[in-house]
Amino acid sequence: MKKFILNSVYFLLILSLVAHIRPLYRLYNDRYKEVVLGNEIYYSIFKSKQKKKSKKVLIGDSVGNQLFNNKKNNDTINSLACNQSIGLVGHFILLNNYLNAGNEVDTVYMLFSPFSFRNNLNQVFTYHYFLKPFYNKENKPYFTETVAKQIDKIPYHNLCQYPIILTSDWAPDFTSEDSVDYTVFSPISVEYLQKIKELSISHHFKLILVPPPASFTNKPLIEKMNKEEAVKTGLKEEFDTYFNDFFYLPDNKFTDGTHLIKPEVEKYTRYYRTRFIK
Repeated sequence: MKKFILNSVYFLLILSLVAHIRPLYRLYNDRYKEVVLGNEIYYSIFKSKQKKKSKKVLIGDSVGNQLFNNKKNNDTINSLACNQSIGLVGHFILLNNYLNAGNEVDTVYMLFSPFSFRNNLNQVFTYHYFLKPFYNKENKPYFTETVAKQIDKIPYHNLCQYPIILTSDWAPDFTSEDSVDYTVFSPISVEYLQKIKELSISHHFKLILVPPPASFTNKPLIEKMNKEEAVKTGLKEEFDTYFNDFFYLPDNKFTDGTHLIKPEVEKYTRYYRTRFIK
């Protein structure tokens, strides 16, 4: 019996070692950040901490990253756009990092779908796309009580930095049971839009909200949104302009109703540079 127990312990130790070889290899020199889903988020975090000459910065969701790719736009405009799943708390941290790195900014562009502002860290994507990149000692001081409460609702949130989990694409199944009483701005979006507004005041930069191209299918949904909710964000004037500047395209211009098909991307990037990003 004693021999069996010892053999079992040895087996489990070897199994544990084998299971950790690949994660530890990926963890070394942060290799996992280049291969996991959402690697664009890690790249934006990296960029946000670099000293750059660019005084124009763009933050945004995946459509923002499609139009102003964060790997290609580094000079005239420095793009930190990545993914809506990091929530406005994540985008605030990226912008705050950039300012804390000593960069001087005169204009910040926010290129987001209106549906992105609904994110209250209550999505199935939150674990992999927000917790893994941002749930650490460096960023926790920027979490409001609302953010902390939302994180506590997510299964296994305390294990998100464990190497086997962190370096993989695994995330728990998660279905939020939160009630929703807003059409555009979630409580977290309201809080962090206010914080971004405060940054614009303290760092003396202009804040410009830019709408993405939208499909005709989404037009009725956007028009039904309660625009008056923007009052809570402290950006009522900016959002009035944002919603007035929307333009709509046929559904066949999009791959999924939200993201443009590749032949259209360069065309509209040029359009945005002419009309909005000057």
